[in-house]
Amino acid sequence: MTGIRYLASQWIVVITLNGFVFCGEVSFVERLEGESVLVPCHMEPRGSLRPFGLYLRRSWLRPTEVFFKYTHNDAFVNESFKDRVTVSGDPSDHAVNVTISQLRAADTDRYICEFMVERVGSVDEKIQGSTETFLHVTAGEPPFSHSISLSLLQTIR
Repeated sequence: MTGIRYLASQWIVVITLNGFVFCGEVSFVERLEGESVLVPCHMEPRGSLRPFGLYLRRSWLRPTEVFFKYTHNDAFVNESFKDRVTVSGDPSDHAVNVTISQLRAADTDRYICEFMVERVGSVDEKIQGSTETFLHVTAGEPPFSHSISLSLLQTIR
C-alpha cells in the first residue's frame, strides 16, 4: 500500500507543475512532522548582475512569502515560519541555503526562490532560482526515506 501512496505523491508533483513552464531542477522531498528540510536557492550568474535580495515563496497550496533577505542583512521572516527558518549564504553570491525546521503538515507546498536584481532606470527584476522544492510533510511514516530529483522537467500547457 505504501508503494501506491508513493506513486500518488509523485503524480501530485507532475499535476502541480502542469501548466507551468520551468526548466531547472524540481526536488520532491517528503519529511515527517517535527523534522527539518534544506531548500537550496541558486541563480546562474548573468554578466555583472548581482542580486541584492532573495524571496523564498510558497507557490501552490498557500501562496505566500516565507521570507525576504537583503544582501548582508537578516531575513524578514513570515510570522508562521518565525523561529523555524535559518538562512545561510548571501543572495549576492548567487546561492543561499534555507533550512526550515519543526516542520508541520501545513508546510506542504511548492517552494520557489526568486532573486532580486537591480535594473537602473527600470523596475527591479525577479529572477527565479534554478531549483524548486516540492515539500510533502506527513504525520506518519513516509513510504521511502529519500528525496527524488526530477532534473530539467519542462511542462507546457
